[in-house]
Amino acid sequence: MPFYHRRPHDRGPLRPRTATVAPAAYARAAEDREALASAAREVGYAVVDLETTGLSPAGDEILEIGLVLAGPDGVEQRAWSTLVDPGAGVDVGPTFIHGIVAEDLVGAPSLDDVADLLVRDLAGRVVVAHNARFDVGFLTQALGRRERLARGARVPRVCTMEWARHFITTPSRRLTTCCEASGVEIGHHHSALDDARASAGLLRHYMSIGAQRGEAPVAWARALADARAFTGWTWDEAAAERAEALLVPRRGPGVPREGVPDHL
Repeated sequence: MPFYHRRPHDRGPLRPRTATVAPAAYARAAEDREALASAAREVGYAVVDLETTGLSPAGDEILEIGLVLAGPDGVEQRAWSTLVDPGAGVDVGPTFIHGIVAEDLVGAPSLDDVADLLVRDLAGRVVVAHNARFDVGFLTQALGRRERLARGARVPRVCTMEWARHFITTPSRRLTTCCEASGVEIGHHHSALDDARASAGLLRHYMSIGAQRGEAPVAWARALADARAFTGWTWDEAAAERAEALLVPRRGPGVPREGVPDHL
């Protein structure tokens, strides 16, 4: 049968060796590189971890939020966490994983109470999580229902789990394993703020390795540029400020059973 050369999907059409690229194309490529480099220098990170009643963004609820805000260099600027009351009659789900029991949520704010604060702190930053599909999926559902995120908007994100094997050698992409391979400290696993800080540590480790390799801008610069241009968030600034006084961090470290997976 005939033998065909199929061009890779990520390459443009083949050109004759003598063909020249139009100066305008060079100019556009240079502008694009500068835009990505600018985003890498200027856009910060919102590293998030959520503990939930289950695995379905459509049917389960958020129980705890941990958020670490970092600058373009990955260095922590500030952080907060809170337990979240999902409402009367909602079962907290697998306590053996997240360590939260119903009594812990007494006096905690609802997601309605803290949604504006959460969105305010996500806005203008790229959202980072370990298994971002899970955490961003919950954020999209919960904040979309509350009209804090435009319908159909895709939140710009960086997933430290997906990037793991680009930067480190690891037998597993679980958060605990990646942290061990990277020398990143992790506190009480499945406590939202500890896990968010661990993911932020992984991000900084990846940035360090990328710099050693001469990768510039950072490998995920496109996501940073998307975050700078993203207009899908909506919040009330006064409500966000009021919410700061409502936060109820976890009183003590929930220590889940060893061996449970990272939202996988």
